[in-house]
Amino acid sequence: MHSEDHDTGGTSPELASHNLRVDPDRSMRAITAEVETLLDGLEEASLRSGALLASELIAQVVGRDPEFQGEPVGLTIHVRQGIVRMEATGPRPPSVGVSSNGGSPRDPIADWGSFILDRLADRWGVNGRPQQAIWAEIRRPATAYG
Repeated sequence: MHSEDHDTGGTSPELASHNLRVDPDRSMRAITAEVETLLDGLEEASLRSGALLASELIAQVVGRDPEFQGEPVGLTIHVRQGIVRMEATGPRPPSVGVSSNGGSPRDPIADWGSFILDRLADRWGVNGRPQQAIWAEIRRPATAYG
């Protein structure tokens, strides 16, 4: 479900919070391995979905912009009892649903980003200026924490 708000997933207590600075010279495999390490201890489904979501959020912030200069991207992960929330920030707006070539027709490959987010996340959204952020949340099964 796509959303425009910046809700933080309710009032459940935060169990852990991680801030990563993702440098462009790192491979996506290394980044997802680091996310899996940070999410260690979660049930398998949340761990795998979280790693995939992190890579897609980063890809959306980096986008397919030919002017991208390889700036670092921020990734914040909040683990709460019932939810994992991730937010990627960068120097430009996320590329979900945005044509990178001005007024030209949309690039059909760009639509894959929202398709992936819709399939993996329970909720996701985009926050504009000044943060240029995209976030996603996945619910954790009640049996995992209670």
